[in-house]
Amino acid sequence: MPVSSSLDRPILRLALPSLIASLSVPLIGIADTALVGHLPEVALMGAVSVASVIFDVLYWGFGFFRMGTTSLVAQYFGSGDREASARVLMQSMWVAVGIGVGLILLHRTIADLGFAAASPGDEVELWGRRYFAIRILGAPFVLVTYVLIGFFRGCADAVSPLWMTLAINVVNLTGDVALIHGVWGAPRMGVEGAACASVLANVAGALLGAVILAGRYRAYLKLRGALDLSNARRLIATNFHLFGRTLCLLFAQFYLLRTVSGLGEVALAAHAVLWQVWSLVSYGVDGFAHAAETLVGNALGSRKAAEAVALARRCMVWGVALGGLCGVVFYFGLADIGALFTDHVDVVAQVASLAVLLSLTQPINGLVYVLDGVLIGANDVGYLFVAMVAVAFGVFLPTVTWIGPVWPGLWGAWTAYSVLMVGRFFVLYGRFRGRRWVRFLAT
Repeated sequence: MPVSSSLDRPILRLALPSLIASLSVPLIGIADTALVGHLPEVALMGAVSVASVIFDVLYWGFGFFRMGTTSLVAQYFGSGDREASARVLMQSMWVAVGIGVGLILLHRTIADLGFAAASPGDEVELWGRRYFAIRILGAPFVLVTYVLIGFFRGCADAVSPLWMTLAINVVNLTGDVALIHGVWGAPRMGVEGAACASVLANVAGALLGAVILAGRYRAYLKLRGALDLSNARRLIATNFHLFGRTLCLLFAQFYLLRTVSGLGEVALAAHAVLWQVWSLVSYGVDGFAHAAETLVGNALGSRKAAEAVALARRCMVWGVALGGLCGVVFYFGLADIGALFTDHVDVVAQVASLAVLLSLTQPINGLVYVLDGVLIGANDVGYLFVAMVAVAFGVFLPTVTWIGPVWPGLWGAWTAYSVLMVGRFFVLYGRFRGRRWVRFLAT
């Protein structure tokens, strides 16, 4: 890949820390799944898998707290409007705390809906509910962390989210080892220990973010109007469109889980491994998507449209390259990766059977994730919502409905999801080429 130092330098300065920081969300589920996967009962692995996907759906649904904050703050930061940036931060923070507490109060209803939709076996559901009831206590801290990360990235600061990620993962991994298997004098709690470790990790990440905010960004908190909750129309519209876009994507992901849940415990466990690996790669490539959000937003905030387009193109090149590299790793090493997650040979065999399919889709996935970032940075979120509705219900749903009877098993289910990603590529790249996404926000 030819090097363009003038573009690559700012991209890599943001993308590399963001790449590591982006792994925060899936690594909690990956650590829980991997360590529980070495317990004797395969049902426990399925329980954590189903509950983790429910949390993915739940938290990804509220991912607009991060994306929406970055989308607006990036342009305000680029234009030099600190007061508008601070206003977005505080408005988002209050809403995040309120919704987080609400999720705890409604946790039984959420669990009922989630497990009813997933339709796992009785033993899987029993242990999955125990895991869910504990891990949901971290919800307010997760959403506050989203807002803080979105704010920091909008201010072209990728290092603070990295420190938060390190805190989250160190606490989670340490807690998993101690509480799942009962080492270092801790009680042996199994699945419930994994959930406790996740909550402790969420608290650690949010507290560190608050410390960074109070120190490095103290001037923003002192600005006049920082606590003003009026004039929130743009934030509400941005978050509404991002929420709708994410719900459509999560509908497809949950439909995929429901399809796989009917294939038996072994297929469900294999899907758990595949989903965690897929998530790990997607969040890794998201490092360049997040760089695109920040750089495109900052450039448009400074009224530099040509620079925004050039940076977007370069981020896309990096996304394809990283996706291709991950595809090569999948092709040659997916079986070995699966063995890291579980000792069950039949589960590893099903994981390895999808090596070709997953390896071929990774370059397209990398481009899709970066294009998402470009349009979020440009605050072209209305189009993202409409496009996702069209692809989820006009492409994925007909495909998975048709392919199930014709091509049953994990291959059929994951082929349908790959078709979804191809559909996203066409609608997003078409928008990028048309340049209607190039827009400037007025403060």
